[in-house]
Amino acid sequence: MIERTTRPIARRMLLVDDELHHGETAGGRAVRALAEELRARGIEVVESLSAEDGRATVTSDAGLHCVFVNWTLGSNDKQSHAQALELLRALRARNARIPVFLMADQKVAGTVTIEVATLADEFVWILDDTAAFIAGRAVAAMERYIDGLLPPYAAALARYDREREYSWAAPGHQGGVAFLKSPVGRVFFDFYGENTFRTDMGIERGALGSLLGHSGPVGESERNAPGSSAPIVPTR
Repeated sequence: MIERTTRPIARRMLLVDDELHHGETAGGRAVRALAEELRARGIEVVESLSAEDGRATVTSDAGLHCVFVNWTLGSNDKQSHAQALELLRALRARNARIPVFLMADQKVAGTVTIEVATLADEFVWILDDTAAFIAGRAVAAMERYIDGLLPPYAAALARYDREREYSWAAPGHQGGVAFLKSPVGRVFFDFYGENTFRTDMGIERGALGSLLGHSGPVGESERNAPGSSAPIVPTR
């Protein structure tokens, strides 16, 4: 069997919590269980032990799909809360749509300001829910976020690729399999990646619509294009 050369999009989340390495505390055990549960579900978990490191990560890594922040970072005082707030502000300045979960203990809920509440999407009482339940909420939020990233045609094209259907329509070289029959072709195939060839197709496909008929996801994307003010109607 020929090995696939392009991998699916990896789900990645950032977990900002200084208790990750404190397995002797209840909070540390809970957040470590959450990280393990997420990894068991195929999520790549990026760990950060401080608000400063978390801020550096969110401003430099556009490949994150979800962020968890512990509101009680550090000393759980005004200074540490201010640092967590700056992290949330920096994150939202870079990405207004990524799902953000704020972890806290209900005893400190009163220290969460209106601004902080608006910067986060959900609150997690880390000691009150199971790791499986919290991880399930995170995975669902990530999938909604990823689904909303792509415009209609690109999203449909990604779904088409995931379905792994054979196509007998033009162009005849779709899939790139012919390139795998020679050494130089294999180099070409590996360089560009399998997705390039699997999604190389003609002007019309049932799941994607028609470039000539302006239908389906093709037409939806055309109507969403900048400068488009009305639905595109094909001429006959």
